[in-house]
Amino acid sequence: MDKKKTTIQDIANYANVSAGTVDRVIHNRGKVSPAKKKKIEEAIERLNFNPNFLARTLALGKQFVICTLFPKATTSQSYWLLPKKGIGQIATEYRDFGVALDSFEYSLFDESSFVEHTNTILERDPDGVVLAPLFEKESILFTKKLEERNIPYIFIDANIPDQKNLSYIGPDLKRSGYIAGKLMDSILGLEDDMLVVSMVKGIENSTNFGIIEEGFRSYFELIGSKDKRKITSLTIHSINEEEVFRELTKCYLKNPGISGVFVTNSRAHIISKFHRVHELTTKVIGFDLIRKNIDEMHNGAIEFLISQSPVFQGKKAVQTLFDFFMYNKTPMKVQYVPLDIIIKENIDYYINSHG
Repeated sequence: MDKKKTTIQDIANYANVSAGTVDRVIHNRGKVSPAKKKKIEEAIERLNFNPNFLARTLALGKQFVICTLFPKATTSQSYWLLPKKGIGQIATEYRDFGVALDSFEYSLFDESSFVEHTNTILERDPDGVVLAPLFEKESILFTKKLEERNIPYIFIDANIPDQKNLSYIGPDLKRSGYIAGKLMDSILGLEDDMLVVSMVKGIENSTNFGIIEEGFRSYFELIGSKDKRKITSLTIHSINEEEVFRELTKCYLKNPGISGVFVTNSRAHIISKFHRVHELTTKVIGFDLIRKNIDEMHNGAIEFLISQSPVFQGKKAVQTLFDFFMYNKTPMKVQYVPLDIIIKENIDYYINSHG
């Protein structure tokens, strides 16, 4: 009977330390507190870990190259800086284990930039790929070529069903929308209308926004207030502030009963700024702890932010590929990340504790 190999990460999880700390104890290098060292040694004994397997692999000089392909971060406020940060952090921990990172960024305004980078990645012939598949058709064409070369790939943040990806690491989109609906219900009156806003930059695939909105609407259908509250949908094909403000103005003139807005991505700060500028008391719920959203929440213009753990997503992707390379450990097909609810009163604590 095959016994599952214990990994460095298993030891780290058991001892509640980082993989890098475990490595320092195994190879007797760097400073580790006596308490942590004792926990790691106990974990090694309890889990019957044999580091010689890893040592033999490293002795062969094998390098595992991971290519990442994410949307380009066009500003210092971009959501996509966060999973990239997580990947960088964990790749640094795994560098001594032969993991090398090669990062690529595509424009959400141009499918050709996506295709160009996929061709470069195929030329590099990496051991694995972490991909944010926001251009669905082009992503499927790319992953078919990866499959032909037996290169494992992981989807992050957005999923494409019925593909042969090693894993999907990201939020449960429908559940995240459902949670937003429940939060909205808690802060609005029984006759208050709602608006669901999706701001789609360039030709970005909007399929995921539809799934999120479906989850939002499903909450109100479940509680039976479908006929009491009107839910309006608005898709704005821009993130330019002036254009967004213009579209919101037209929408509010047509729908004066709107008292709450749910934004299906990380751009809630644009909506909340519109409300502040026009002295509106409309409630806003959105996603993700980018700096501008944090500032708007501090200003009291955003009621709730739902964190999709983007830094954790990046870390988990590299960790999953490492365990697959080194230990032939097949991950779960879907690995949903925690969805944390952030309010003004806990936002500073959350930021401090999650880095």
